[in-house]
Amino acid sequence: MPITLNAVTRDNFDDIIDLQLLDHQKDYLASNSYSIAQASFYPNYHTRAIYLGEEAIGFLMYVSLAEEGQPGDYAIYRFMIDSRQQGKGHGRQALQRALEEIRSQPGVQRILISYVPANPVAKDFYGSFGFVEIGIDEEEEMVAEIRL
Repeated sequence: MPITLNAVTRDNFDDIIDLQLLDHQKDYLASNSYSIAQASFYPNYHTRAIYLGEEAIGFLMYVSLAEEGQPGDYAIYRFMIDSRQQGKGHGRQALQRALEEIRSQPGVQRILISYVPANPVAKDFYGSFGFVEIGIDEEEEMVAEIRL
């Protein structure tokens, strides 16, 4: 069954905020409800519900950094797959769809992602897509990039 990215709407909001991470992952990511609220105040934040068929199984949020003086740069601020759906390859398909969507934006030159340096699973996962670590940011997270 294919993975798709859909808008977060009134109809799927409850499904998205009910998605859960594994206990050891909860410190790595802001809640989906916080992220959706945050995006409501910033028009350059794009939220997507990750679907497996008709079932919401994840959430992601990406942002254009043009307003921060970095035209052509996009950053993935949130990416999660529900704990019951992890380890099945859905995250890989979802991130591929997200990268395709971001690459289709006009003028995109670079895609950034950040993660907790103590999370080796994230490092390996993002590295397998071509993300290259470029350093630690002010929040002490590792930043990695794909240059296009």
